[in-house]
Amino acid sequence: MSKTSRLFSFLKNSLKKKDFPDVINYEITSRCNLNCEHCYWRKTIKSKKELSCDEWKHVFLEHKSRGANSAYLTGGEPALRLDIIKLADDIFDGLGIVSNGVIKIPDEIQRRIFISIDGPKEIHDKIRGRKVFDIVLKNIKDDKRVILTPTLSTTNYMYIGELVKIAKDANVEGITFSTYTSHNKENDPLLLKGKELDETVDKLKEVWKKNKDIVFLTPSMINLFKTKEHYKQCYFKGKNFISFDAALNIKRPCVIGEGVDCSTCGCIVPVMSHSLKHLDIKSWILFDRYFPERY
Repeated sequence: MSKTSRLFSFLKNSLKKKDFPDVINYEITSRCNLNCEHCYWRKTIKSKKELSCDEWKHVFLEHKSRGANSAYLTGGEPALRLDIIKLADDIFDGLGIVSNGVIKIPDEIQRRIFISIDGPKEIHDKIRGRKVFDIVLKNIKDDKRVILTPTLSTTNYMYIGELVKIAKDANVEGITFSTYTSHNKENDPLLLKGKELDETVDKLKEVWKKNKDIVFLTPSMINLFKTKEHYKQCYFKGKNFISFDAALNIKRPCVIGEGVDCSTCGCIVPVMSHSLKHLDIKSWILFDRYFPERY
């Protein structure tokens, strides 16, 4: 399918009335092997229960039969449930895996993998709560399934240039960025605002101009980190998307969970979705690189 055909198919699908969403986020485990300082999941987790492999199989097949085409697997740390990743790989047409990279996803899972690296070694390990930087780099080296997905906060926004260099040296497919989203913006030391947010946006534009081959952003998307226009018409508050925790409870308003202050949203997924819906051609070309047809 050509890029143009995929664009029109995406737009048509996003406008179509549905009884069941075509994109679903599944937190396939209620466990994690790290303790990250900015983690939304630990702030909102309500249960340590998680479904068995047979239960997940039933859920995946039922949801696909009702119209779900694509799934994102998150957690906790989804690589702690490689059995479920393999199961989803067999069932869903589209699949993305969001991992911290400590456990390598087997090579036979030829899907897009989003790996969290949040700075040079000392900064990354500080944010993640364990000395895992070297392990992650070894696991992702020369892996073109991988896009790095740092979350920028007051701890690491000054290391954007270094993060791009890490992506280049690791020879992964690319790097994108989110800015930290808060559950308590009035008293949250990690939240970028004012001068720090301005500096972050300026630096992202600078690295994008110099590294368009590997920085998976567009000017339209970068501006949204500051204006936050995307949250007012958020794709994930509609009927196209739903998120479940590991016990199959629905998460609202989105995967970031109950109590989130949407006016602080810096998540790359609704940022990109907003740009696509507003027919930003650069964002669409980039989307085709995020999820080429083979994925």
